[in-house]
Amino acid sequence: MTLRKARFMFVYPLALGLFLSVHQDARFIRLGVWCVLAGEMLRLWAAGYVGHRKVNRTEHRRGEPKIGALITAGPYAYVRHPLYVGTFLIGLGFCLIAGNLWLMLGALVCFLVVYPKKAAEEEHTIRGEWGEQFDAYRRRVGAWFPRLHPHPDRVGRWSWQGIYASQEVKTVVWLVVVLTALYLRGEWLFEHAPLRWKHALFLSGAVGLIGFDLGTEWMRIGRRATTEGSRGK
Repeated sequence: MTLRKARFMFVYPLALGLFLSVHQDARFIRLGVWCVLAGEMLRLWAAGYVGHRKVNRTEHRRGEPKIGALITAGPYAYVRHPLYVGTFLIGLGFCLIAGNLWLMLGALVCFLVVYPKKAAEEEHTIRGEWGEQFDAYRRRVGAWFPRLHPHPDRVGRWSWQGIYASQEVKTVVWLVVVLTALYLRGEWLFEHAPLRWKHALFLSGAVGLIGFDLGTEWMRIGRRATTEGSRGK
């Protein structure tokens, strides 16, 4: 389950800090929202290329075939870890919305603790499969800071299959829910606005998205249980 992933040990306390410290500086809020949107667009761009070709370190340790592929097209022509760069932009955007320096520093420390190690493990797995090809790609493309000139030998194609396999829709859903919650919090806590039809519309939309996410998650668990049961027969 996603909750067991190490990086989520940091996400939930930071999310709580976001809701407790968010302020109403319109400039920072606008900048933060645009930063969140840019980060998620980058993640969608990248997931479409590699969502169905993720590095599977568990299978690698077992000596089984790997899922990892050397994708060098799309955002991967400019930076080796666009998914994580997108995550960083999303986190930065929420910190800007909060306008809290300590929250920003805490988020940066969490990012530096989790993601460079995770990226290094993935690169180690891919290098074991692609060898010199990956070394050549690594020399031309930076890990975290995009290069102005793209990698010349671009391999890979964007597809909706990658978005579906990576469950990036789940990320989109929860980003919309959190932004909606922050908007309503500001309206009611700072603006003291009475309940209007637009608030009810935003609230019902957020509840609907949560229901959609929970429903698809239950369906996914059910399909997995059915598949595993068939294999066990």
